[in-house]
Amino acid sequence: MIIIDANLPQKSSISFINAHINNISFPKTIEELEHFIYERGSYNVEDVINECSIGYTIWTVPRNSAIGDIVLYFHAKTAIQWIRKLETATQNLDESKHDKNLLTEWLTKARGLYSLYGGKIFAIGRIKSRPELEEEEQNIHWSGRVYAKVGDLVLLQNPIDINEFNSFITVSRQSAITPLPSNEYQKLKNIIVTKNDNLPEYYLDSKIGDYNLSKINATNFLQITKEYRTRFLLETNFRSYYVNYLLHNICGKNFYKECQCHTSKNPLARVDNIFQYNGKLYMLEVKLNINLEKNLIEQLKQYINAEYVYLTNEKNCKIYDFEKEYIFVIDTLAIYKYSVKSNQLTKLLSLDEFKTLSDIQKFTILI
Repeated sequence: MIIIDANLPQKSSISFINAHINNISFPKTIEELEHFIYERGSYNVEDVINECSIGYTIWTVPRNSAIGDIVLYFHAKTAIQWIRKLETATQNLDESKHDKNLLTEWLTKARGLYSLYGGKIFAIGRIKSRPELEEEEQNIHWSGRVYAKVGDLVLLQNPIDINEFNSFITVSRQSAITPLPSNEYQKLKNIIVTKNDNLPEYYLDSKIGDYNLSKINATNFLQITKEYRTRFLLETNFRSYYVNYLLHNICGKNFYKECQCHTSKNPLARVDNIFQYNGKLYMLEVKLNINLEKNLIEQLKQYINAEYVYLTNEKNCKIYDFEKEYIFVIDTLAIYKYSVKSNQLTKLLSLDEFKTLSDIQKFTILI
């Protein structure tokens, strides 16, 4: 969909697309490092940089990507940890089995790349072909198997450090892909545009979502998403355009995202939201369709049986006192409640019942 923005010159247009951050990590073992040295001849970060001069690359993308979608390349902030570990490991290698000098040379190069791009968005491109399942090993970037041509690549003059956007975007730790909803994308785009003057027109004229979704706010989200809600393709969009606004109307700013739930078996489990209502903390897990989830009950148990949770990444936000008898689940159709006592997930109410903001009280009285 293309519309004319009255604030732009008449020849310009706004292109509504999807976008994501592609998080490029670093080898975690000597064997992986040697694969890059002997099989690939370059690091993934170098591939993107070199291919900016060519103009395109073949890269991992989300399954639901479409031609025109934006890719923002990011060099993982945690890469330096693996560089250091491999530097230490290299010193203890058997020289008869490994070329320690060559490994050291490559790790020195890795440090140089990290000093320039570590923890930063450093390049932009847009998808030029429909995603395909890639079988040939030479094109594989880590564990991804869905690929597309990414063209019109541009290396940013001034890469954007994660500290400039981590207050409103959480780069995924579980996946190389972090989808960007409209609000977050626009905030990040404003930062990139302010600090770079070599940006392509397709990026300057881009915007996430469609016309109506771009207008969503905390007071009109129920009306605008009425027809669109069940068609969200990404869980992150459902959160940004609907769940976050729902929680805002329930508890104001008193809700938290991706909260770590510590258990002895899985200390890194993260529930999507914890919100405060009437002085008590409740968990909320977000899905697109609960009928497509495998082992959902076990996943919910993992959260609710936590010994403690972190509301944020700050260590002083460790919490022991939260609702442990039940946890809420929301998908694009309804809100559900999992009860520890009954070990069942039951439907509380349909989201179609939320026609006005006052209707949200139908949920609050069930908390």
